Amino acid sequence: MKGVTILIILSVVGSIVSGIIEKRKASAAKKARSASLGSTSQPTVKTQWKADPVAVKIESLRRRRSAPQQRPLPKPEKPDLTPQIHQTITPITPLHAKDCPLPTSKPASRIRKSPSIQLASLLHNQHNIRTAIVLSEILGKPVSQRN
Repeated sequence: MKGVTILIILSVVGSIVSGIIEKRKASAAKKARSASLGSTSQPTVKTQWKADPVAVKIESLRRRRSAPQQRPLPKPEKPDLTPQIHQTITPITPLHAKDCPLPTSKPASRIRKSPSIQLASLLHNQHNIRTAIVLSEILGKPVSQRN
């Protein structure tokens, strides 16, 4: 019983510590993002345009006019969609011969219990209940992340 108690305490402490670590990481990342927004890390290049905007527009229109005109693509012809089936479909032949020495495989004739009945039968024993509680604490979400 002491081992189970120690294991539960360790899992709770571990989840609390992991929650604290995650919060510190998140706050450090938030501070880094806010600091990076204030100062840009990328160099900026300032260019000074000395060209007249009207001259630039005229030049772009000349280039557009001198570019070769694209011709529209011809439409593809529609294929004939009438089915042309000339073969007869043969029936599927069995894979095993009638005189096969191996018996055919059959599903297991075991009676399967529903999961709820299996769980109820496991929880009749007090030791299994303790094991289930410990496993849910260990495998569940940390305490700091539970709602």
